[in-house]
Amino acid sequence: MKLEQELRLKQPLASVNHEALLSLVRTSSLMQKLSDRFFSRFGLTDVQFNILMILKKRGSTGLSQQELSEHLIVTKSNVVGLIDRLERAGCVRRVAHPSDRRFNQIVLTAKGEKLESRVEESYFKEVDKMMNVLGAAEKKAVIKAMERIRQYIVNNGA
Repeated sequence: MKLEQELRLKQPLASVNHEALLSLVRTSSLMQKLSDRFFSRFGLTDVQFNILMILKKRGSTGLSQQELSEHLIVTKSNVVGLIDRLERAGCVRRVAHPSDRRFNQIVLTAKGEKLESRVEESYFKEVDKMMNVLGAAEKKAVIKAMERIRQYIVNNGA
């Protein structure tokens, strides 16, 4: 369905630039809604799952909150709340850093690892179903286009 129809616009969009931007925003919004529905079945958010995945790959050493925030697309202050909720759920724990008591390492618990493993398989199946509507060349083009837009934003003070 054309974007103009989805948005129920009475007139065509003024420019292809505007249409492309609105298309990105609309697609992102729909993907976020889909993501919210998917992760809510597991009592998680997409960002919480991302934390579990990052910590699983890191292993028993874990990461500091600062290091973790550098891997995520959230602000540093949001990381504290995310970790607090995951800790209350028994999925992560804070461990004193062995050589610097000023900060903690965040490590995955056995319960967190089990939850991450359970969600991960379903997650990647859903990702594959959605992304397989595109051919390999289209996926590469999307990746390249998004890289260029992000680079422009980074270079222009975002």
